[in-house]
Amino acid sequence: MTPARAYGLLLLVTLLWAGNFPLGKLALLELGPITLTAARAALAAPALVLIARLAHGPFPAFTRRDRWTFVVISLTGLVGNTTVWYWGLSHTSPVNAGILGAAAPVIVALAGAVWLGDPLAPRHVLGIALTMGAVLLTISRGSPEALQTLAFNRGDLIILASQVAWVCYTLFSRASRSQLPSLTVQAGAHVVSLVVLAPLALLERPWQSLAAASWVGWGVIVYAAGPIALGHIWYYQAIRVVGAGRAAVFMNLVPFVVIALSWLILGEPVRWYHVVAATVVIGGVALATAR
Repeated sequence: MTPARAYGLLLLVTLLWAGNFPLGKLALLELGPITLTAARAALAAPALVLIARLAHGPFPAFTRRDRWTFVVISLTGLVGNTTVWYWGLSHTSPVNAGILGAAAPVIVALAGAVWLGDPLAPRHVLGIALTMGAVLLTISRGSPEALQTLAFNRGDLIILASQVAWVCYTLFSRASRSQLPSLTVQAGAHVVSLVVLAPLALLERPWQSLAAASWVGWGVIVYAAGPIALGHIWYYQAIRVVGAGRAAVFMNLVPFVVIALSWLILGEPVRWYHVVAATVVIGGVALATAR
């Protein structure tokens, strides 16, 4: 894959993932977060296995390293990040989730400095400080009193927690030495995710919620299992070409697209602190990830 194609795929992935914020919020009115992620894995796993076999032929004998790659990508991606993210989204607005999620590249930069030895220049430190300020502005809803009393929305804090798993997913994708094609890695990771999530989903009585779900709920499951799953494959491929830092920068566009889509689809109000925080977080991330 050429760098130009990798950047094009990253732009498409950004648009697809931004749509998951307002659409996911709609689905969570009918389905629990574990049910939503498990149903997505149930649809995506067999499809990815079939596509991987058609694209690359019979699977090779997987090494121990390959099996560990499946497990880590699953636990940090669909299980750890996506499920927790849906849980947080059920308690906050898509706009807040979009802005908080945009701070992930800064955490990637910090973790990359510690884990992979990436250098941090003064401009990186300034970018980190700006991004953290934008995060505080968002979770405090522009209110100094919220900061003084630590009266934060639970959903915002859960969204931030989900980003820890996303950082691990991104850095592991960069550092992984598995020689398997990205499609095979994602197929294996989705199979592991289905095995983990299916029994956990029983806690939410999925037989009731899925039976009562409207076309909206089922449509979001299909959207997440199709375009969103493909987005993970493309993101994984692009990371290997352009690196974790440059790939994460494309997430800068997400909060602005989320703001527009949330207003258009859900009628979400756009507050002054949303616009300020989204702008500041982009500037902070640009500085923190600059080479």
